[in-house]
Amino acid sequence: MGDLMSNENTKWWENRVLRSVDNLKLWNENPRLDPSSKLVTVRDYAEELISDPSDKQNFIILLKSIAKRGFVSFDPVVVWKDDDERFAVAEGNRRVTALKLLRSPEKAPMPIRKLVVSLARQIDRDDIEKIKVSLAPSFEDARWYILQRHSTATNQIRWQRLQQQRFIINVYDSVGQDLEETIAITGFKRAAILDSLRYVKIRDMATRPGVTAHLTEDEKEKVYSHRINMTVIERWFGNSQVREAWHIKFSDSEVNIDANLSSFYKAYAEFLKLTFSKDNELGYSVNTRTIDSKFQEIFEYLPKVKPKGEEEEDEAPVADEQEKSDNDKESEQQQSDDEKPDKKDRLKGNPKRGQFTDKYHTINSKSYKLNALFDELGRLPVKRYSNVAAASLRIFLELSVDDFIKSNDFTGEVARRLKKGYHEVTLQQKLNVLRGEFIDDREANKVIGQLLNNSNDYSLNTLNEYIHGTKVHKVEPQFLNRFWDMLSPLLEVLVELREI
Repeated sequence: MGDLMSNENTKWWENRVLRSVDNLKLWNENPRLDPSSKLVTVRDYAEELISDPSDKQNFIILLKSIAKRGFVSFDPVVVWKDDDERFAVAEGNRRVTALKLLRSPEKAPMPIRKLVVSLARQIDRDDIEKIKVSLAPSFEDARWYILQRHSTATNQIRWQRLQQQRFIINVYDSVGQDLEETIAITGFKRAAILDSLRYVKIRDMATRPGVTAHLTEDEKEKVYSHRINMTVIERWFGNSQVREAWHIKFSDSEVNIDANLSSFYKAYAEFLKLTFSKDNELGYSVNTRTIDSKFQEIFEYLPKVKPKGEEEEDEAPVADEQEKSDNDKESEQQQSDDEKPDKKDRLKGNPKRGQFTDKYHTINSKSYKLNALFDELGRLPVKRYSNVAAASLRIFLELSVDDFIKSNDFTGEVARRLKKGYHEVTLQQKLNVLRGEFIDDREANKVIGQLLNNSNDYSLNTLNEYIHGTKVHKVEPQFLNRFWDMLSPLLEVLVELREI
């Protein structure tokens, strides 16, 4: 905090310098954006900024204002120089995106391209070739400025609740999940930071297939959006009666669901449906006001959540096989099952399957270790050896990343960019370098984004816990199978995982 206070005294944000709009780098970790999206081009950023109808309308107003009056920057555009010596935009990404589109209207998304082309004709593009920006001494200083601007104490335009919480989480992750350091940097109290970590995790659970399977396409879009109402999520899951009945336990920043997941997902989905519209059987939408005034009615309307181990009535019970004395019998049973004609369809995407993969899938690698591990994962009973499977998941991912880097001769470039020997580069750093530049597959980059987002259950942080940590609450077989399924688009690129 001392460094920040000394920087505050210099008041760097009051100084403006000219910088080229074309050379300004948009910030893909901007809390206003969906963290699951990997944004590379200007068009990607613009598409994300107009994904919500109200945001689209506001962005169009901004474009028209610049075209009519020119660019007037009453609020500073704040940039910092990143590791690649590029000027990255910390504050003002919407305005810079608008300027970039008006200078290059062919980069605009199709829904607004015609308008942008028309507006671009009304302005001399040379007039917006350079703009005045405030140059923060470092990213930490830029982050400090953002916190001042968007905190609850400021009278400036604030972030939505989820955007603020995600920013706190980004700070938390950037300091190695050191809670005290996060408190020092953000100025938020310990309880507020823990709440952010917990409720963003609960919010992210809404995107799991077990929940979205119960939603319509429109409802899914709302769930996937980062604009979901966090105050409602907090009000509901902050209620001790809900947590007890839904078998939810908070432990510091962790959220543990000790429920039958199928029943929990169903109840969560029904709750979300009630928040989206008043056209439901209750006759009113669920919001913070109705949660307070009609809590019991809402609570009793929602499906009951069963404890872990108790099956749903419409869920086919999974019979436990008689314990076998050796692994060969399990392997023989697996081979017998594989010969059934519907086995391929039955295994594909089924989170209750016995193994991560099966004989109908293959990879393309010259690595003996990778091929042997893939073969063994196709025969390893996840239910019986969940801890082995969990650790193997982390190992298989790193071997796959290394195989991709080495087979494409990227080793030297990765080491050069990170200014260290390749053997010193962590898996997180390798994924960061690969994302967007060396991997151009959108779905694969989305997976990397999820892995690098520690607030997501299916993250690299979870994989690291399997090997270096002591927590064992995320080794449930269905969770592990879903983790493998989440990784599949990335593995398709890294080791050419294919269904045959």
